[in-house]
Amino acid sequence: MKKKLLGRHGTITVFLCIILSAIIILESIYISGANERKREVILTEAVSHQVEQIMSQFNRDYLNWYGVYVLQSVDSGDSVFRSMTEELDEASFQYELTGHFSNSDLASCISDYMRLRGFAFEGEKMLERLGCSISDLTGDPNLSGKGVSTFLPTFKKYLKNQEKWESIFKTLKEVGTLVGLEDKLEDFFDFVDELMLAWEENSSATLQIGDSSVLVSLFDPSCIGELTKAFDAYMDADLPGIVDRLLMNEYASFQFDSRLTGYKTAEGEDPDHNMLGISFTDIHGTNQCDIEYLMCGTNSSFLNNLGSSQIIFGMRLILDMSAYMMDSSKKELALGIAEILSIVIAVISAGTIVIEPSVLKYFVLFVMAYVRALSDMFNLISGKEVPMFYNKKITEGLGEFAQTKYRDYFRIMLLFVPQDTLLTRMRTIIERDCGSDLYTGVSATGTLGSGYYEVKRRYELYENH
Repeated sequence: MKKKLLGRHGTITVFLCIILSAIIILESIYISGANERKREVILTEAVSHQVEQIMSQFNRDYLNWYGVYVLQSVDSGDSVFRSMTEELDEASFQYELTGHFSNSDLASCISDYMRLRGFAFEGEKMLERLGCSISDLTGDPNLSGKGVSTFLPTFKKYLKNQEKWESIFKTLKEVGTLVGLEDKLEDFFDFVDELMLAWEENSSATLQIGDSSVLVSLFDPSCIGELTKAFDAYMDADLPGIVDRLLMNEYASFQFDSRLTGYKTAEGEDPDHNMLGISFTDIHGTNQCDIEYLMCGTNSSFLNNLGSSQIIFGMRLILDMSAYMMDSSKKELALGIAEILSIVIAVISAGTIVIEPSVLKYFVLFVMAYVRALSDMFNLISGKEVPMFYNKKITEGLGEFAQTKYRDYFRIMLLFVPQDTLLTRMRTIIERDCGSDLYTGVSATGTLGSGYYEVKRRYELYENH
């Protein structure tokens, strides 16, 4: 009988060795794969976090000066990546700034900037004309004036008291008769009656902004929180193109330097500054004629100033001529001068030329308006205010709202500059002050052995437009 080389227990041992070897090999593969996945996760997270750190390095000065989010020079371009990949000796990181700042990017910045600040800026200007400051309406006991919670109910009570409107309606009627609108006043008063009736029937209104609506009492201070939520929805709403164009025009009119260093006030001179109150001399050192360049677009400041002044003069001539044509005292004065001129012309021409005073009157009015417009233009370009319309009752009735400044005329003038042309000129000024190497995104790659992870990112502001 042959002797068995292996017993039953020996066979099992060999079998287990084979199985365990397979398991060890399989586990090694799993562990190796898991370790590789871990390295990949570290790499992807390191690249993503480094890109976020790079994107956070947008230039704060440029944001304050012109409201633009741009990358220019980036410090510590891979510090976050190195810190997160200390265990991966062979890991490397490369990046480059991408997306040169363009006209469409600037348009997106303006839309975002003005949606957030435009209404506050206009509200501040209105309060200034009313002789009131924001601090007067805050309700802070340390500040002068009454708070919103007192002011608004009082205003509501005033609106509901129709007797208090009688003096205003009387003045309105006198002004309307003066300017030849008495035939329109009947319609106006009908409108007021309908408005008052609607007010009595329903003092609340549904405010629809974007996809949100809120029911508010128009003068109920407790609804301010609801209004704030509604305007948050407005920030994300798609506005009509004309609104964006008007916001762009307002931005162009007040965010760029002009030929004026400041405006004359009772206290002296108020330095010219942008919407955030930053003096233009702090931005580029010396006074620039930027808003005039936006209007005329030449490389000569002299020509830009001359062209803008002539357009303002033309606008003032139209306004002043219209005011004089509606002013009975001016027409009387012009008629008296015209009668004398008519006689002089007849004498000089020995009776061969006879011009009726009623015709010469309009020539005299034009000369008077021309002289006035010339004076207005020089007052405006020297930083002074001039009345929008030379009519005593209108000027007295409107108070500060009847006064105009140099920049106010560019609100109208710049509307005649094509949008793309206006954007190009604005970008030229921004690149002069900030540099032409402005970018809106970054492309980054992290490499580990034969593998790599790539990230391309741009500010969401530009992606949404």
